[in-house]
Amino acid sequence: MIGWIIIIIFILIIIFFTRMEHFKKKTFILIIIFLILFFYSTLLIVNSKNKLDFSTSEGFMNSAKIYGGWLANGLGNFKSIIGNAVKMDWTSTNGTFSLKNQSSTIKLSNKPSVNK
Repeated sequence: MIGWIIIIIFILIIIFFTRMEHFKKKTFILIIIFLILFFYSTLLIVNSKNKLDFSTSEGFMNSAKIYGGWLANGLGNFKSIIGNAVKMDWTSTNGTFSLKNQSSTIKLSNKPSVNK
């Protein structure tokens, strides 16, 4: 229940700050709110899978290590996805594909063709 209250408060804050007139301040505040919502939602996800304990200092440190490891793993996956996308050859075209299709006849229907 407290999670929904926090999310509603952040949504109201977002609505309030989108009404601001100064673009730089509005953008900065929206980025901060997005980061807070990101960390809060990811912490909820990690907490649901690992049952984190924030009641003691030892539990807090263990929870921070688990969350930090999860976040580092996610960033590592993101880095490998971006790296693989950059390594791809996006400029090459297959010339044989376009030449092959120029000489072939494409039949569009199952009706027999009538030669005149």
